[in-house]
Amino acid sequence: MRQLRPEDWPLIVWEIDGYSLEEAKEQAERLADRHVPVIIQGQPMSLSETVEVHKLTVREFHALEAFLDPDRRHELLDGRILIMPPPGNPHSFVAFLLLQWFLARQRPGLHPWPGGLRLNEVTEVWPDLTLLSRPPRSGPDNPLCSEATLVIEVSRTTLSYDVGDKLRACQQAGVPEYWVADVQGRRVLRHLAPDYRSETFAGSEMPLSPQAYPDVSIDVSALFAGS
Repeated sequence: MRQLRPEDWPLIVWEIDGYSLEEAKEQAERLADRHVPVIIQGQPMSLSETVEVHKLTVREFHALEAFLDPDRRHELLDGRILIMPPPGNPHSFVAFLLLQWFLARQRPGLHPWPGGLRLNEVTEVWPDLTLLSRPPRSGPDNPLCSEATLVIEVSRTTLSYDVGDKLRACQQAGVPEYWVADVQGRRVLRHLAPDYRSETFAGSEMPLSPQAYPDVSIDVSALFAGS
């Protein structure tokens, strides 16, 4: 099999959430120095050649990993690489509580997974937590969306993205249930297939259970108690 090279693709589109344009340029220049033309949020950098938009596949995205900043989290959405802000606290603390909560209740058909999730050939997201119907497998490929029973995002600075483009990507991929734990709003927004109408859970008076696991409930107020 021919080895994939970044020069094989004419353009990578970077969208930045939580970073200044200067910080974004620093990221992009690392690729531009390797002859990969880059556009940041639709603003072309100084390029010596005409460029055209090319959607990356998941396979191509993984082939580029060596050129991406290892200190940043990256997602592929509809063929575009997105650089996500570092989690920080209280984001990381809420994500940790969710992971520990579901790990303690792991059983056949309920497998917590804090890694990537492949939605289709041009989209691979990295939720804070996914509940899978089967155990994840070792190897380079992330689980498929057909294996996900619930996708959870913890949101502090990325709420508009989590309830916007990322939500729509999960809905179109057929993810049956999608939660957004809104740290600043101290609430969880639940979305169920097929219409993904938003339901708000806040406080302790409304225990929240995944649709696939009705016997497993979460006290939303306790989830945000330390944040």
